[in-house]
Amino acid sequence: MNAKTEQLTYRQIADRLGLSVDAARARVRRGGWLKITDNSGTVRVSVPADALTTPNMQGEQPPEQSEPTAPNSPPTDGVNDELANTLRLAVTTLQRELDRRAEEAAQDKEELSRLRDDNADLRARLAVAEALLTEREHPTDGVNVQGEQKPDVQVNDQGERAPRTWWQRLFSV
Repeated sequence: MNAKTEQLTYRQIADRLGLSVDAARARVRRGGWLKITDNSGTVRVSVPADALTTPNMQGEQPPEQSEPTAPNSPPTDGVNDELANTLRLAVTTLQRELDRRAEEAAQDKEELSRLRDDNADLRARLAVAEALLTEREHPTDGVNVQGEQKPDVQVNDQGERAPRTWWQRLFSV
């Protein structure tokens, strides 16, 4: 072991710095530290001694030295107060917009229901009208639209048979 470096595994680095193993791997990658894999497959990293005891070059401190902050602690400066107030205002505005759109959606659902009822009513009326039109165009078995039986031979008010047309006389109908 060199005086300026220590040979440690990722697990040992994680334990010494209070990190997860993945965070230790990332720290090794960022630091560009030398990695050596022994015959059993264990990776040993040459970690500089000062990286294990002092803050690193970015000014970070090891986790055991950092001050824990409560998740619901109040902001400590004016910038945080202003940011918190801005966020509260944004949440309030978005909640009002959400409520307004929910109300519009409810109204749209009511309108859709009414239009579906109207559509069903119009479809029923259309079916009746089409049936009447079909009956007028293609009468069945001598029954007229009102349901009355039509006589086979047309007679006038005096009970006489109407004169036959030229084609009726020609084809003897």
